[in-house]
Amino acid sequence: MNFGIKRFLHALLIALTICLMLPVPGLAGPSICGAPFDTNATSSDGFCWNATTFGGFNYPVNKHKDFVASENWWGERLQYVDKDGQDELGVNNPGNHVIGEGELLYSTRQFSNKYDLVSDLGLTASTIPPELGGMFYYKLPWFGKPYVTVENDASQLANIVITQGSSDKKVLKSGDVWDLGKGYSLTVNQVDVEGDKVWFSLSKNGEELESGIVNANGTVENQIFTATADFGDGTDQLYFITYVDSVFMSATDSFAVFKYTWLIDKDDILIIKNGDEYQGFEVIETSKDGIVLENSKSITLNLDKDKKNYFTDSWYFQTSDKGKGSTSPEGYIIRLAKDLDKPGNYTLRGMPVDTGVTSSDGFYWNAATFGGFNYPVNKHKDFVASENWWGERLQYVDKDGQDELGVNNPGNHVIGEGELLYSTRQFSNKYDLVSDLGLTASTIPPELGGMFYYKLPWFGKPYVTVENDASQLANIVITQGSSDKKVLKSGDVWDLGKGYSLTVNQVDVEGDKVWFSLSKNGEELESGIVNANGTVENQIFTATADFGDGTDQLYFITYVDSVFMSATDSFAVFKYTWLIDKDDILIIKNGDEYQGFEVIETSKDGIVLENSKCITLNLDKDKKNYFTDSWYFQTSDKGKGSISPEGYIIYPATDVVVEDKNATVPIANSTEETNITSESNESENVSADHRTAPSSGTAGMEDKESHPEEAAEGSSTKLPGFGIISGIIGVMMCLALRRKS
Repeated sequence: MNFGIKRFLHALLIALTICLMLPVPGLAGPSICGAPFDTNATSSDGFCWNATTFGGFNYPVNKHKDFVASENWWGERLQYVDKDGQDELGVNNPGNHVIGEGELLYSTRQFSNKYDLVSDLGLTASTIPPELGGMFYYKLPWFGKPYVTVENDASQLANIVITQGSSDKKVLKSGDVWDLGKGYSLTVNQVDVEGDKVWFSLSKNGEELESGIVNANGTVENQIFTATADFGDGTDQLYFITYVDSVFMSATDSFAVFKYTWLIDKDDILIIKNGDEYQGFEVIETSKDGIVLENSKSITLNLDKDKKNYFTDSWYFQTSDKGKGSTSPEGYIIRLAKDLDKPGNYTLRGMPVDTGVTSSDGFYWNAATFGGFNYPVNKHKDFVASENWWGERLQYVDKDGQDELGVNNPGNHVIGEGELLYSTRQFSNKYDLVSDLGLTASTIPPELGGMFYYKLPWFGKPYVTVENDASQLANIVITQGSSDKKVLKSGDVWDLGKGYSLTVNQVDVEGDKVWFSLSKNGEELESGIVNANGTVENQIFTATADFGDGTDQLYFITYVDSVFMSATDSFAVFKYTWLIDKDDILIIKNGDEYQGFEVIETSKDGIVLENSKCITLNLDKDKKNYFTDSWYFQTSDKGKGSISPEGYIIYPATDVVVEDKNATVPIANSTEETNITSESNESENVSADHRTAPSSGTAGMEDKESHPEEAAEGSSTKLPGFGIISGIIGVMMCLALRRKS
């Protein structure tokens, strides 16, 4: 082969390799995480997650007591169980990172639910309509999603189509069609206001299943409508309920009000049997009450904070790097996590606390117990330490010894002014460039000004502190992590976010140099020529400016890793890019107000705030008690704690929205930092169906997201993807054909 062509193909191969190493845009997304465990401090039987410690599990707050009880518990568990006493996880062998076949058990048990119609209308066993067949039905959580059990048998599961809660109403006029979901619909054929009657039909995929005329002003038995069918292993099983609350006339139309509608999909029943495989798990025990599965393949954990160790399609183990546990140089942190890979609204919840058993100083959440807080897993020890901790805290502090929250007054649901403290402390971060290139205090380029910079979490979002001062915060625009690369050719413009961009003016492959400019809103800020084949000091570029209360402060870093030539263009590879917004600095002072909190203490290391107004909690499982713009307290109903008839469950929560990636910019490509790392609220549609399917290699590790620790930080926008790869392959094919001809 001609030497020139060989050299050219060699360059193309290098380019192809670099492109294949890049993360595919749009794969990364938010995730929810469970409680972290330290292998240095946890015995082998301590690696267990339930509905209160992992948000991927279904958690109805009013059933807290039964979901977390030590015996006869309901709901889901994931637990490590050592099989042979050798190479076990935990304190006896903190460096072990292999979960053997059959050592990870997933268990789930069904639980009873009273129909909302029964609860709200105060019906008893003697007054319920016979069509209901009883006051209760049963649910079984299955990989995070609640199903209804057929014949109260945990091995037969029906999808829930719709459940109208106590406060839900649906108002329909004659001719209206209500899309219930999964092909089902309810059509109002006629409303007779004078006779207080409504005639409606239930259909699926356009085919009528049931039809009825209901009296809206009579006994419960008259106002209710039910439908039954044969499905699963049962006959004449209830699958539909609705209740006509009232009818009324407007100026032009007659309306009916429907409540307590309950529908399961009779045509989509999941039958679970021993030996069945579900996403890398094998069913080893089925009973009327519950199911037990175990991992069918061993799981080898990759001890890297940037890797996900999948063992189902969406559940994975997140670990810290090796040696980042509390004591042993071999130990590490491990937590259970789940991808939120479907568009929708999700809730991240904190650890639930029971007022019937908790003292007033026990209402306390940190980064390990509330997913609204920023949590870098490699800094676990310092984030959860009892003294000199870093990161965020939310704590109730009784002011006057009267009407305090907790066991001394379990029914109190008022948090007085100044009794809710939010505290946050800055923490050190080594530049990725310093870590990856093994630089030391004596070898780092002087432009960096040191090996470390500092971050401060502020209401869940990490900021960079200006002059390492916690009271001066700069927005992070972008941080390229260790595995991120950005490949740009001459003329390319890289949109960094917040108006900043990097333009490659020229790439000189023969001279191993690249000339580029940094701009904001089209105005050039900096320009430089960097040698891509020399010392670190030659390959790095930095920019400084005066902002905040500081002068000549570092705000931009990038590193040119290499340059190369394709068939038509010259390319440069950028790494370790780090940029903060020098023009958007938040200065925090005593007395300032932030989202219902007042700053009462500022220092170089941290900030303390307290609620500026009294917070009265509405003790209703369906209500949200907001205390910031996005954080709220979720409670159970009164008396749903574990002991006291007055007690209740309480936890902080925050909602997140996962956008449709086909409709908007993917969350992972956003340059805004988010921290979506804890727990979802109870939902009928949290996770996809989990049907019998062969394992697709999920028992091992797959790197599906380069930066789970801080979801958006480190995400490079507009990464070159399959366009460049296909172009390179096309050129290579053309060359091969040309040579052949």
